[in-house]
Amino acid sequence: MRRALRFVCLGAPAVLGACDLDEITVVEVENVIIAEIYVNLAEDPAANNVFAFLHRTVGIPGSDDEELRAARIVVSRSDGLTLDLTERPPEACLESLPTIESGVCFLANSNRTRRLRPGDQLEAVVTLADGGTLLGSTRVPSSFEIDGVSPTCRLDPDTLLPVLWSSSEGAWAYINETSIQGLPEALIGEGIQVKDDPLNLLGLSISNQDTTIVFPSEFGVFERFDLAQDLAVRLQTGLPSSAVAAVSITAVDGNFVNWVRGGNFNPSGSVRVPSLRGDGTGVFGSTVNRRFVVISGLNLGAIPDCAGPTP
Repeated sequence: MRRALRFVCLGAPAVLGACDLDEITVVEVENVIIAEIYVNLAEDPAANNVFAFLHRTVGIPGSDDEELRAARIVVSRSDGLTLDLTERPPEACLESLPTIESGVCFLANSNRTRRLRPGDQLEAVVTLADGGTLLGSTRVPSSFEIDGVSPTCRLDPDTLLPVLWSSSEGAWAYINETSIQGLPEALIGEGIQVKDDPLNLLGLSISNQDTTIVFPSEFGVFERFDLAQDLAVRLQTGLPSSAVAAVSITAVDGNFVNWVRGGNFNPSGSVRVPSLRGDGTGVFGSTVNRRFVVISGLNLGAIPDCAGPTP
């Protein structure tokens, strides 16, 4: 932190008698390495992924990427399983971290990540180019199941679907997302214009025991200020015929919840709490995901109904 002097003048600058000399404080922001490491487990272990994104609090984009590239990132389990993450194109991480503009992406080998399981206790070590380290740990939330919904199912148009799932031990929250395709064509006859196709909506269950949500009416709580009112009202009654929606329920650990911040999405307050500590800061978070696809329509042949749980 350093101090500086400034002139505060009232009226013409030439009138020196109208000027006061003020002392102000200028805060120098420390240039710190931020490591974001995420373990994401799917129902099919072949779809598991572990990635890390290294960037800095300040600095010119790309100016010190070589130093970040020299970092070594290792995720390990007590039985000897070790995942050495290697550099990949930034897009591999930015799909999950769209607000980050500059940094270096690392991924674990998919042949090894398939050995990870819900409930695993994992450690992470980041060794920086200058010898500094960041350390952290996470316990992956336990497995859970969605009740009574097939991987692909049919839902009557203009019908709401209660979605219920079993509790995931170790989860602090559940992030509920849907990506709906076909709304522009399906709703144009109702005079409703939809700009985005697919339309992505987010929901949140804020405790381990909050394991139910109604589709699609309770999705989109974080888009409520951006979503057109007529579209938001329309989705309160269900999907129009021919729309297709991918729905995912993701159990997230406490490290994830304490770190993730963005727009109105602040699941545990406005201050980030790091879970990687040492010569830098960051997060080592873990998630377990379950998903299914909803097709809105009548007489769709062999596709099973989205029965859902008993109300």
